[in-house]
Amino acid sequence: MKGIKNNSTIGFIGVGNLGKHAIERLSPNFNILAFDPIEDEKMQNIGVKYVNIDELVNSSEIIFLTIKPNKVEEVALNISKLLSSQLIISFVAGLKFNALKKLLNNYENIYRAMPTLGISSGSSPIAIYTEADINESKALHILSLLGRCLQIDEDQFDAFTSIFGAGPAYISHLSDTLAEIAKEHGFVEPEPWIRDLLDGTSFIHKSGEGSTKFENIKNMVASKGGVTEAALKKIDSSGLKDIWREAINDAIKKSKSLGD
Repeated sequence: MKGIKNNSTIGFIGVGNLGKHAIERLSPNFNILAFDPIEDEKMQNIGVKYVNIDELVNSSEIIFLTIKPNKVEEVALNISKLLSSQLIISFVAGLKFNALKKLLNNYENIYRAMPTLGISSGSSPIAIYTEADINESKALHILSLLGRCLQIDEDQFDAFTSIFGAGPAYISHLSDTLAEIAKEHGFVEPEPWIRDLLDGTSFIHKSGEGSTKFENIKNMVASKGGVTEAALKKIDSSGLKDIWREAINDAIKKSKSLGD
């Protein structure tokens, strides 16, 4: 791996949902240090060592910020005086690049990134923004272990967060609706079957069936005059697409307002 070797040390400031999922993916190949008020036993069992923030910064080559936005100023104050050549990767929602750079006394080795919870399996879309040459940085190699990386303009982050970052919730919302309907029709525990549906559909896309386009997969299932076609026609005529579009555009506006 260019720029960073297995057994290098990666630090996580904050071990919430995103932090835990990233650690699970990276821990087999790297030494992981963590700073968090709550020392998670599961994390310790996979080799994470909890340390104070000074030790973490001084001992880590890469530092992930996986904290809540209201903790950023406090953390930045603590670490800015300790930074030398460490790579900072921020997963903090809504925190703009220049705002973090300013909080860190104009420290330049910074990447802003936004993943989804799919990082635990390496199957997350990950948006990246930086002022550095991304092709020459070890950040891209680390983030690529967590998912598919895409360098975007920073003003696209609100849309990325609201579409892709929130995507697992949207897909789970539909899955939960399917589970509720299945239970209404006598299926006691439909959740495992729905998970199989998600896995199977993902496999079809990855295998190249139907040129991997969602429209083609939909047409493969919806036979002319069949039950699937009838259901999809009802969904389309109900205006559900417009509801989803309006809801996600509202989420984008909300994201922008939080970042201002």
